[in-house]
Amino acid sequence: MAWYGDNSGRNHLDSTSIENQETRSYVQRLEDNGNGMHEVAQKRANGFGLHDMLGNVWEWVNDWFDAKYYQISPSRDPPGPASSPYGADPLRVIRGGGWDTSTKDVRLSVRGWGLARFGNEEYGFRCAQDGN
Repeated sequence: MAWYGDNSGRNHLDSTSIENQETRSYVQRLEDNGNGMHEVAQKRANGFGLHDMLGNVWEWVNDWFDAKYYQISPSRDPPGPASSPYGADPLRVIRGGGWDTSTKDVRLSVRGWGLARFGNEEYGFRCAQDGN
């Protein structure tokens, strides 16, 4: 269902073992294997008929990142911080893992962050429209 460190290159890798045993050379091993992003809809869709919501590229989401937010947020449907606590270098949340992540990070509950003013080949976004 997802492109990630094990299957996004020329040969199958065990990205979890590489990450655990060769942390310093993890990225180089992926690059040497030709790992990278792929065109959308090359893998099976999820239960909602959506492709690439996990893996391929991390998805930017609307939430500002605050490392301590979930310690003070409502337990149900937290709306995310109203602003970034990081001033001149605001951070946005990324989710879903990417072509360069190991198995443990290819899930929606994993929350990463990226500088809001920078992009790279590991991050993407999805346009959405209300059905009304």
